[in-house]
Amino acid sequence: MLLLPLLMVLVACQGAGKATVGSPARPAANVVLIISDDAGYADFSMNGSTHFPTPNIDRIGSEGVRFSEGYVSASVCSPSRAGMLTGRYQQRFGHHNNIPPKYSEENGLPIEERTCADALREHGYRTIALGKWHLGYAPDFHPLARGFDDYHGFLQGARTYWPQDGNRLNQLLRDREPIEETFEYMTEELGDEAAAYIDTHADRPFFMYLCFNAVHTPLHAVEEKLALVDESLPERRRKLAAMTMSLDDAVGTVLDALDRNDIAENTLVVFVNDNGGQTMSGMDNTPLRGRKGQPYEGGIRVPFVARWPDRWPSGLVYDHPVSTLDLMPTALHAAGAGGEPGDAVLDGVDLTPWMTGEASGTPHEVLFWSRKKNFAVRAGDLKLLRNGNGPIELFDIDSDPNETRDLAIERPDDVARLQALFDAWNEGNAPPRW
Repeated sequence: MLLLPLLMVLVACQGAGKATVGSPARPAANVVLIISDDAGYADFSMNGSTHFPTPNIDRIGSEGVRFSEGYVSASVCSPSRAGMLTGRYQQRFGHHNNIPPKYSEENGLPIEERTCADALREHGYRTIALGKWHLGYAPDFHPLARGFDDYHGFLQGARTYWPQDGNRLNQLLRDREPIEETFEYMTEELGDEAAAYIDTHADRPFFMYLCFNAVHTPLHAVEEKLALVDESLPERRRKLAAMTMSLDDAVGTVLDALDRNDIAENTLVVFVNDNGGQTMSGMDNTPLRGRKGQPYEGGIRVPFVARWPDRWPSGLVYDHPVSTLDLMPTALHAAGAGGEPGDAVLDGVDLTPWMTGEASGTPHEVLFWSRKKNFAVRAGDLKLLRNGNGPIELFDIDSDPNETRDLAIERPDDVARLQALFDAWNEGNAPPRW
């Protein structure tokens, strides 16, 4: 076996420390990253929903950690995923906005950016992406060109849940080739494919990037699940509940595959939603303010749970801010590596020291968001934001997580301090590529 160099993490200057390098004696852990799409913060039983039972997703948190202040780096799909896969604020490389819904040779996650799949494959991992991609449609942006050995999914940001003839952007692909769509329901198909992959590759470390299009529109639900939903709910909420049950079943299919192959203990499993719930499609972010596309908590704080039985505690609710930017350095630690090679600066941190009690304090002193006219910066408990053409607003997230009391007028010094932090960060970012 080739001796691979240990990787050194460089992290952003906002208080994040270097990631811990794993012990060479510890076997490399599998990494399974599961992403749902546009789901509401309140639309999971772990967050209090009685109409959206999610026992399998809940199980990840109860057997591991539920992050009560888990954030994405963007309030919409494509830039959020770009941040997850690179561990870097996507504004650093101009990926501010969603990929336009048309074929382009130029628009996509920039090819000079290294992904988590690139890094883990160098450490001997088998890598697979399943489901929604939404990071570019041309061959240079395809998952197989971005560090993945295998792919089973579709390139566009949304598609029907039923079989279709499709077009080259939303047809179902195996690797680079379109395949006949003979499945019954896309959510079930992705769960089954993920489980089959685990059964086949359980004998070596693997990285699985499993991106469900559930529960993004169109609202397509199977009748079997609809029959289980309270008929008094509005039609859209009934469909969403049924779609969420199917999503949870598919997550259960993946967890069952880990169990029967006796690899669950040394597998890092993460479940996270890609951005805040799209309330215009019926999702519910209660008690958070706002929705997908906005810098309020309802646009950027998401359901976020993870487990790694060999290393992390079970039943922990972690109440400090964490970010999906942390997923790459945490995955690299699980592989026994420290971070990303070369000159790249990672903005995320390995969360393991905070999960095991080796580190104190908070993983992030400052977090940033920026898209079009929207921006936000959270420093400690304070959060400064502007939503579109609205006024500058300041909230104390610790005492007012629902952002009901604007403190901007009575605390001008804090407004100026957080604005200066944002301006200094934003000065080094690249302009939008599209």
